[in-house]
Amino acid sequence: MSIDKQATNPRVIEALENLPELPSMPTVVGQALDLLDDPKIEVKDLAKVISMDMSMTTQILKLVNSAYYGFPSQITSINKAMALLGFDKVKSLILSVAVKPMMMSYSGKALWHHSLRCAVGCQHISKSLNYGDSDEAFIMGLLHDIGKTVMQIYDKNAYPEVEKLVAIGADRLETERTFYGFTHTEMGRALVDTWKLPLIIGITAKHHHNPLESEETVSSSIVYVADRITQEELKFPIFEPEIIDSLDYEIPNPEALREEIFGLSEPIVEALS
Repeated sequence: MSIDKQATNPRVIEALENLPELPSMPTVVGQALDLLDDPKIEVKDLAKVISMDMSMTTQILKLVNSAYYGFPSQITSINKAMALLGFDKVKSLILSVAVKPMMMSYSGKALWHHSLRCAVGCQHISKSLNYGDSDEAFIMGLLHDIGKTVMQIYDKNAYPEVEKLVAIGADRLETERTFYGFTHTEMGRALVDTWKLPLIIGITAKHHHNPLESEETVSSSIVYVADRITQEELKFPIFEPEIIDSLDYEIPNPEALREEIFGLSEPIVEALS
């Protein structure tokens, strides 16, 4: 999928066209994602492509062997990892390893760790609700804030000013629009479309602050909840009641949910830090 220029903020398109470097998926990742879209894919073909990138192979195996997946014995080959995990989980692993260098380089550990926790949170809530594909939900959480990284690439001096104002109570999206002419949610949608990822990933990136305006209300609300609950510091009120009502997901103790998600995500954070 390419960007719909008629439906996209022209300032976003201008920014993407004038980035010092347009974030692109590594060649191996692009090839792997293309293969994963092929219904006739075989494990050996995907393993062959991934094995071309030693760094990616090493990090995927490190993640597979983390406590998050809980395999009883050490997994030492990509072929075995894929056979055990299945293609959907492999896709989320590949994307996690692929976006790490970009997010860590421009946004630092805080946003990267938050993105991983949000990914685990989305997966956990999706499973709890028995809604949608929980592995796709992981990717939605992982990439929900990717637009912030692009904004920092575009103008690294403006973003600290945005953060300062947000820290004292300014609305994030309004402040971003003032400094950049667009928001991280708009940029996230555009970048995900540029990367040709599934439409729902872009939709939830765009609407995780306002899920009731989304054409995918439930998925966007899942990302909203996971995003809010995995912030470095909880802000009260944590949720807007109407969003929780639309999701039909009871959260009697948000702090307990937060603690559970942080606990679940710790092995992934540790493996990918």
